[in-house]
This record gives sequence, C-alpha cells and structure tokens, in this order.
Amino acid sequence: MSRKLLAWLNTFPGIPMSIDLINYEFMSAGMAGMAMSLIQGTYIVERFISGAYIAEYQFKVIYRAKPNSPDKRLNADELLDRLGDWASSQKPDIGEGLEVQEIEQATRASLFARMEDGWEDHQIFMRMTYKVTPRK
Repeated sequence: MSRKLLAWLNTFPGIPMSIDLINYEFMSAGMAGMAMSLIQGTYIVERFISGAYIAEYQFKVIYRAKPNSPDKRLNADELLDRLGDWASSQKPDIGEGLEVQEIEQATRASLFARMEDGWEDHQIFMRMTYKVTPRK
C-alpha cells in the first residue's frame, strides 16, 4: 500500500524543482525535502458478509524547507495544502482487488518542527479509505 501511494504522490505536479522525489519516512538533514510517513497501521472500519471490508490508511506528508521570512514560511504551508487539495480530488490505482473510496486532507498544513539551523518541517495529515474485495 505504501509503495503504491508513494508512487502516486510523486506524480503531484507541484513538487518543487529542488526536490527529486517524495521519500518514504526519511529526509536528509540540511536540505529541502519531502516525505510520506505512516501515522498508524491500516485498520478495518467495516466488514461485509461477502468477506470484503473497508479499511483506513492514515499518513502525513512532510515538507522540509529553510524559510527566512514569514512569506516563505506561508509558502511551505501553501505547497502542502495544494498537494492535499490535489490528492483529495484523485482516486489512485492502489492494486488489484483494492478500490479507493476517498482520500481526504484531514488537516491544513502547519509547522511541525523547527531545527536550530533554521530548517523547518511543515506537515499535513491525510486519510485514505479503501475497499478490499477478496479474490475468488
């Protein structure tokens, strides 16, 4: 699931030119970067008699930048909110027997961490609900 979602997130057309790709749970120190991180493991929210079920996958996207003004700090949040808006309007292919029901941005972007050298991590929380249909 994480691999499919990460590949899809990397198709976001607004990724800054200074960032090669959105990584999985890792960003290098001292340079701009983006990462997707799992918030908690996938869990089932509804089961059906047929054996199918609805599951929820919660993740966040982090953007590391070194803003030197309030305007650039707001730009970091705006970038993440654009990514969240873009993602919320999509239904990516996540694999056979899996159907995305909804992807939603659960929070607007905000500052997550500030490092001593001026680098900051901003984040958004996302939630994907999908249906799993068992193979016959």
